[in-house]
Amino acid sequence: MADILTAGQELEGRILATVRKSDTVAYETMKIMADAVKPMTGVIRSVTPPLAYDFTAQLLDSQRKFAEDVLHLTARLTSAPAK
Repeated sequence: MADILTAGQELEGRILATVRKSDTVAYETMKIMADAVKPMTGVIRSVTPPLAYDFTAQLLDSQRKFAEDVLHLTARLTSAPAK
């Protein structure tokens, strides 16, 4: 039983590490985009916030779908076997 718990904890750790890495990549991508747009902020200042909100909403939707997929996958692993 301890082996199963250890394996589960290792799997959780790997999943969390992957999510953290994904978050880091997303943050770095947004930072690069912000740095690239910064010189043009005077021209597009009124357009940037709505675009940023839309992008952020799409990013959160993507992460929500990923989290739901992980939950569905792990639910199958933890559900009681059929008799």
